[in-house]
Amino acid sequence: VITLEPGCYFIDILLDQTMANPKQAKFINSERLNDFRGSGGVRLEENIYITEDRCENLTTCPRAISEVLDVMSGKPWPPEKDVLPEL
Repeated sequence: VITLEPGCYFIDILLDQTMANPKQAKFINSERLNDFRGSGGVRLEENIYITEDRCENLTTCPRAISEVLDVMSGKPWPPEKDVLPEL
């Protein structure tokens, strides 16, 4: 079993430095970025079981935007239907 921990973090001091550098800032949609400032970020930890001929994701967590929004609004988890079965 291995653990994958992809994440995306919004650290204001680093974002400010990036936005102050024209070579980097040209790649950033500052209007959209402002929607995420103060959120801290997000990380998904997934435990993957790997054998010689297959792998299986052992983690059940919301992955689709609709699933995340449902959980945030208090809807039950897990949902009756997996909206992203390929994950």
